[in-house]
Amino acid sequence: MLKIVIPLAGSSEQFYNAGYAYPKPLIDVKGTPMVQLVVEKVSAIAGNRQLIFIVREEDARKYHLDNTLRLLSPDCEVIRLKKDTRGGLCSVLMAIDKVSGEDELLVLNGDQVIDEDFTRIMDHWKATGAEAGVVTFKSVHPRWSYARIADGEVVQTAEKNPISQHAIAGYYYFARASVFFECAFSAIKNDVQTDGNYYISPVMNEYVLLGRKVMNYHIATGKYHSFYSPQMLKDFESK
Repeated sequence: MLKIVIPLAGSSEQFYNAGYAYPKPLIDVKGTPMVQLVVEKVSAIAGNRQLIFIVREEDARKYHLDNTLRLLSPDCEVIRLKKDTRGGLCSVLMAIDKVSGEDELLVLNGDQVIDEDFTRIMDHWKATGAEAGVVTFKSVHPRWSYARIADGEVVQTAEKNPISQHAIAGYYYFARASVFFECAFSAIKNDVQTDGNYYISPVMNEYVLLGRKVMNYHIATGKYHSFYSPQMLKDFESK
C-alpha cells in the first residue's frame, strides 16, 4: 500500500501575526482550505493508498482540524502532537507505527501544491527503478532545499543551500518504508540538521551513500505553488 504522510504540525505564527484567524491548514486559498487543495491533489493518485496527517494537538482541540481531515479522507490516520518536534523529519517519524516496512511512502509538505498529475510522477519513479525520488523546479534562492542531478539521478541534496538550480518541491517518494526509516534514523544519528531542525531532504544523501537509486522528476517553475508565508499566499491569490 502507498502511505501518504502529510505533516501539518508546523507553526502558524506568521499567519496569526498577519491577522489570520485559523491555523495554516485551514486558511482559505481562493475560497478553499489549504489542506483541502493538498488532499485533492494526492487523492488523484491511482491505486490503494492511505493518508496520514501529523497535526498539532492545539489545532485539533481548538479548531477541530482532525474532523476536517477525516471528512476529506475518511480512512485517514490523524496523529496529534502535544509538543513541537525538531523539524519535519521528526514529525514524519511519529507515523512509524502506522506504516508497514513494505509500504511505499510519499511524504509531502502541507502548504504547497503542484500543477502536475501525481500518477504520472509515481509512474516515472517506478519506471526508472527509483528507490527514492524527489520533485524539483528551477530556482537559486536559499529558502529551498536542493538536489544535484546527474543524468536524471540525484547524487546529492542540501537543505537551504543552492548547490544546483534544482530546488526540491517538498515531495519525497520512498519505495520501501523500512529503508526510509533506516536512513532517517541514520541522518539524525549523524546530526544532519539545519539551525537545530531535521529535514527530509538530507535523508536522500543517506540513500546515495548506500548506493540506492534516487530519481528526479522536474516540473516547470510556474507549476509549483508555495503558501509558506502570508506574502506567498497573497502572491498566489493575486494571479
